[in-house]
Amino acid sequence: TMRRDAGIGVGLLAFCGFLYWQAGLVSAPPFVPIGPAFYPRVILILLAGLAVWLIAEDLLRRPAPARKAEKPAGPAPNYRKVLLGFIVFLGYVAGLSLIGYLAATFLFVLGLSWSSGPRNVRELPKLVMIAVGTTLATYLIFEKYLYVFLPQGLLF
Repeated sequence: TMRRDAGIGVGLLAFCGFLYWQAGLVSAPPFVPIGPAFYPRVILILLAGLAVWLIAEDLLRRPAPARKAEKPAGPAPNYRKVLLGFIVFLGYVAGLSLIGYLAATFLFVLGLSWSSGPRNVRELPKLVMIAVGTTLATYLIFEKYLYVFLPQGLLF
């Protein structure tokens, strides 16, 4: 019988196959040597490899002995942080077209770091530096190295 992790791995593998096929349907301009499907397909191959690993690991794992239902040790789940994370992400998606990639990404990384971590004012300079570094690194990689044009907004 297939367990939950193997089932997720099979679903993920099918999803990767579908996206791999879809990436091949993107028309490639003749002057681009690699083509627009190359990088998504590389990522999909890596993700498919991880899905195969998940399937193999789940099938090779011995079933755990049945235990009585116990209350898990540790802190109770904090659903407010999860909800706040989704709200920050939705704000990021909306902000991309309004304020542009640079400002939206900076605010997203800062907001998600602040909302998910311990809210300590002394940590704020470190969180700002992480947000600046993440924004700058992704901008340079996508705009300057991969020549992927990022959304421009009112600010940047």
